Amino acid sequence: MNEKTQNSYTCVLIFKEITNKTNFQLLIFNYAQFLKQLGAGNIAAYNKDNYALVYPIQKSTNVKFIEFSFDIAPEALNLFTRKLRLDETLLRFFLTKAD
Repeated sequence: MNEKTQNSYTCVLIFKEITNKTNFQLLIFNYAQFLKQLGAGNIAAYNKDNYALVYPIQKSTNVKFIEFSFDIAPEALNLFTRKLRLDETLLRFFLTKAD
């Protein structure tokens, strides 16, 4: 896709606690690969590790955060958010357009 049509975004994903570190790293890799398939560039992922929430989300209080930053065409966001909604280990996501 043309770089001129891409915008910068940040997406924070909140997952149920996944005990196996390898599986969690594979999950991060799979999301980065999917973004790349959608034509995203400048993909960066930051693992925010384990957190204990003050209040539960879907009965989970121990969660892991991942923060992705990437450039992508706005038209491709629908496919990305659809994939996020189908992930059963994902509790919440927050997608914002970066300035």
